Amino acid sequence: MSIKCAIYVRVSTKSQDTDNQLQPLKEYAQRCGYEVVGIYEDKGVSGVKSSRPSLDMMVLDARRRKFSMILAWSIDRVGRNMSHLCGFVDEMNQLGVNLYFHQSAIDTQTSVGKMFFHIISSVASFEREMIRERVIAGLDKCRQNGKKLGRPTTMNDGVRNAIKILADKGVGVRETCRQLGIGSATYYKVVRK
Repeated sequence: MSIKCAIYVRVSTKSQDTDNQLQPLKEYAQRCGYEVVGIYEDKGVSGVKSSRPSLDMMVLDARRRKFSMILAWSIDRVGRNMSHLCGFVDEMNQLGVNLYFHQSAIDTQTSVGKMFFHIISSVASFEREMIRERVIAGLDKCRQNGKKLGRPTTMNDGVRNAIKILADKGVGVRETCRQLGIGSATYYKVVRK
């Protein structure tokens, strides 16, 4: 009886293709004599998100005992959040579902594979935190240099004057916002000053 397996692939943007992950995983399954019973693909979804449509469906199918092995290209395709990864691995372990990560040849069927998985998932989480820290440092530097961050404002003297005139005429908030194409927060910002 062959092992039933699922294949999980993920790319961060919709313009990327999963074929470079999918083909080697199918070939690996064939070499091992595994029966691929499901392919789960998330496109345009960050690995930081713990909830993803295809990942969620795969977990649900694992709970339904549709397969006993998951093949993925690499650990960071499954996730970059350490607590989510560990929770995912623990749940799969409790369900008797083993994991194989092709790029690093980690197979959680073995004790060495389990150890390597935890080490590499720690590194993936560390990498994500380093990226986050660099982004925050960059934003702080921009603020210190006086650069305005966020969406450009549509607020100008003309909009301020129009809000005041309409408010003085007794025109309601919704109608004023509709006429001027602004949000209620912008309206109240002007009126309260």
